[in-house]
Amino acid sequence: MGIRDFIRHLEDHRLRLERASELTDAEREETLLEAETMVGMAEAAVRELESVIRNRRLNLPEEHAVRFAQDLFLHLRDEEERVKERIRALAS
Repeated sequence: MGIRDFIRHLEDHRLRLERASELTDAEREETLLEAETMVGMAEAAVRELESVIRNRRLNLPEEHAVRFAQDLFLHLRDEEERVKERIRALAS
């Protein structure tokens, strides 16, 4: 899954939340599972990028690019975490 796919899925999850009262239990569960998977993927990407920074000799522009990517994945992870929290709140 590329970053654009990740963003599209996040947007789809947000749209589902807008019509949360119409979602079936199965749709809520599917959205929660997808959100949990995406959070895990973002966390893995952040760890891998950190590994690149620690274990490779990067010049300053490369390091800035990697850190930018890390920040982007952290932001996307946080947004997907919010989706998870809202879905869980709806389920309870």
